[in-house]
Order: sequence, then structure tokens, then C-alpha cells
Amino acid sequence: MKMFRRAIAFLLAVSLIAISIGSGSSVSADDNIAVRKNIIDLTSTEKAAFIQAIKTLKNTTLPEHQISIYDEFVAQHVAAMGLMSNNAKGPAAGHDGAHESSILLPWHREFIWRFETALRSVDPNVTLPYWDWTNPQALAAIFSDDFAGGNGEGVTISIPNAGNFSGGAVPGTFSAANGWNLYPELHITPDGQPMGEVLLRFMQLPPTNNYPVPQADVDRILAANDYDTFRQAIEGFIQLNPSGQPTTGVFMHNYFHSFVGGANFDPSVGRPEPLGTMASLASSIYDPVFWLIHANVDRLWAEWQQSGHAGSQYYPAQGGHYGENLSDRMWPWDGGESTPANQGTGDQLSLLPAVSANDIVTPADTLDLTKYDYAYDTLKMTNSRSSSRIAVLSLTIFATIAWRLQFQQLSRRS
Repeated sequence: MKMFRRAIAFLLAVSLIAISIGSGSSVSADDNIAVRKNIIDLTSTEKAAFIQAIKTLKNTTLPEHQISIYDEFVAQHVAAMGLMSNNAKGPAAGHDGAHESSILLPWHREFIWRFETALRSVDPNVTLPYWDWTNPQALAAIFSDDFAGGNGEGVTISIPNAGNFSGGAVPGTFSAANGWNLYPELHITPDGQPMGEVLLRFMQLPPTNNYPVPQADVDRILAANDYDTFRQAIEGFIQLNPSGQPTTGVFMHNYFHSFVGGANFDPSVGRPEPLGTMASLASSIYDPVFWLIHANVDRLWAEWQQSGHAGSQYYPAQGGHYGENLSDRMWPWDGGESTPANQGTGDQLSLLPAVSANDIVTPADTLDLTKYDYAYDTLKMTNSRSSSRIAVLSLTIFATIAWRLQFQQLSRRS
């Protein structure tokens, strides 16, 4: 009962704070701002706290939920791509709800911020680190025994004109033996086929085996002056040559999904066929390195915005599919306008967390980073940060996850 009363008191306190912030007070750059840092700058203590927070979310459920809090984030990412299905319904049906259009950057900014808020409900000192793809030290920092673990093991892949390469199930921290079990309905290939219940990696298979990315490649992207060019280059569908002209291929974001997961680039296959978890875009979130890749995508967007590309004039107001334009609602924060379809034989929709009908987000809502409660160590900090729905929503997410953690402890002790 004492723990129950403490949980209630905590929620009431959070509610009062949310009301006061929502009433128009400003948030200083020094007030509870999560500063996302380069992975190579994390201490061993910070690494351990990040991993522990992730695993806590993976192991936290409530009796009425089939899956963990972490799995619910996976379900949302999978279902966003389910909007492409012919069986999806609503105005956003018929497009990828999170990728391959202008929506990539705003959707993932909102998504990874909500995940970070969930992590901070476990440990307020935890933030999302980012993987700077130009830094040669990052591989050792990320794929180490005390962080994400290394390559998969147990399978040999033969690549014509390149040789034999190993991969398979990931040992260590994120192995099944250590409790990192994947929900088979959510760990799927692009055509909905199951990929098993363990995390898979086939790292640095050709042609996605070169590292690091030249700084000049990133500089050319940051020098782009229009959003569509910038987004396509960051997402990885084009590369900008020294003259600023695009060339096609697999670069940046797309490259690193394949760099970690491994994919079959045989032209006869068409779209690269994923071998490991990270290379299967919808399910890639099951590899925790996902958060570092997308934190870096978001960081580069924030740097581009801060270098003279801020505001709605640097985001398309129209011309895209519904859900991609400036003032369109983005699923799942759309008030129930659209419904994705299940992929393959699984029932992913039954695994989605509930989203309030009042929780509505458009790309326009995500453009100003100062409305959020985080920043990057490579950005100039502003003197004050705007109060907004973000302040109230972050505390709501924080309170919801904290309540689940308290409830689970109560259930275990009863």
C-alpha cells in the first residue's frame, strides 16, 4: 500500500507540473534538457545506464498487455509501414507512414523523442546517444561487449567476387540467453515473413562494408539548400558529388541499416533482401543500434536547420501523399484518421499501444527543436526554450511509463 500511495502521489505531482508548464512558462536551456552525446563520449557508467533502461522497457508489461513497452514501440514502427498495404484505411493509406518521403525526418524526430522520454522515466539521466558515421572510433564504442555487442555468429554467407562472411544470432547483452527475445509477429521481412525470435546481424557485408563515411560527403549534404534534396541524401537514396549533383545508390541512413543488418544486393532480387534485423526496415528497431542511427539522422537535420534552414519554408506544404505535407496529421498521432493493415500472417495491429484521440502531431509541430526537451552537443544552445504541448506530453509519457513500472512491482510483490 505504501508503494501504491507513492505512485499516486507521484502522478499527482507530475500532473501539477504539467499544468504549470502548459500554462505558458518558459523552459531554460539548462532546465532538464537532455543533451544527446556522441557515443564515443559516453562513460562506462552512462553506457550501462542506457542499456539498463532499454532492458527495463523490454521487460515491463501490464497484465492487459501482450507485449512489453519496448515491443509496443516496435509495433508502431512496423505498423507505420503497414499503411502501404491495400487493406489500410483512411486518408494516409497507400504510403509508407515513416519512410521514403518528406515524412522521414519529422516522424522519426517525434518517435525517438517519445522513446527517449520513456527511457528517462526509468532513469532521468539517460539520453539517446548518436552514431557519428564519420568517426572511426564509433564502431569499437558501439559494438563492444559492454554496449550493443558484436556481429552475429553461426552462419556463413558467400558473396560472389567478395568471399565468405559470418553473421547470425547476436551473442551477449542482446541475446536470447540474456532475455532479448523478439516477438515473432513483429520481427518480419518486408513481405511479412517471420525472421525468428533472436536478434540477427550480418555486419559489413559488401557492398555496405566501408567505414567511416568521408566528412566531405556529409558537408555536401549540409550545404544543400532545399529540403527534398537534403532529405533524400540523408535517407540514403542519393549522394551529392563534389559539384552538388546527385548520384544514385545506397548511402547514409539506408547504408547503415544494411551495414549492421546485412542485405542481399543481388539486382535480380530487386529491393535489397534483408539478412539481419537492422536491414529489415520495419523491424530494425529490435536492434538497439537503431536509436543511435536515427539520433544521428535527427542531429544532422537539426544542424541543417540551425544553419539557415529553419521554419516551415524548409518543409513542403503540399504535393505529397496525405500524412507527408506540412499540416497533415502523422499516423499514429492522427486522432484515429487512418488505420494500417497487418503484414504477412501476423496481427501487428492487436499489439499497438493506445494513442489518445487528442494526441495529434503534424510535421509542422516537429520543425522547431526548441519546443522539445533535448538538444545535441554539436548545436548552439538557445537562451530559452519554448513551452508547448511537448512539455505536457513528455511528462504524460514519463508518468505513464513510471506508473507501469510501479504497477509491475506491486504485482510482483502481491
